[in-house]
Order: sequence, then structure tokens, then C-alpha cells
Amino acid sequence: MGRIDYDPEGGDYKPVTEHETGATFLVVGVIMLIAALGWLMFVGWDIRAGNHFMQGLFYGDVGIALFLIVLGFIKKKRQRI
Repeated sequence: MGRIDYDPEGGDYKPVTEHETGATFLVVGVIMLIAALGWLMFVGWDIRAGNHFMQGLFYGDVGIALFLIVLGFIKKKRQRI
């Protein structure tokens, strides 16, 4: 096993590209939309004290997910130009 030496100038790190960031936003957005399907089960139930709260969580989740998906497409497209 090799020894890891300290490199004061930093490693040979590659910056994260907008294409990779866009792909990450797309994946997170899709996961949030899948989670919104779970929230959808609770939104329809008659919860007297928390019905509006659950609807707010559902709409917030869907809104953020759609925003991330659109932002991901924009970032992926911008990298190719």
C-alpha cells in the first residue's frame, strides 16, 4: 500500500462542469417527484388539523422538483454550446 504524501499545492482536481451539475439537478428533481407520489397519498386523506399543511408540502415538493429539472436541463444545454 502506497504512502499518501501531503501536497501543499493541492491535487490535480478537475472542476465540476455545468453538465455534471445539470445531471445532478435532474436526478434530484426526479427523486423529489417520486417522493411527491408518496405525499399524494396523504394529501387526499381527511386530516382535520393538518390537511392544508400536507397540501403545502406536496405543492412545495412538486414545485421545487420541477424547478430543479428545468434548471438541470438549462445547465446541461449551456455546457454543450
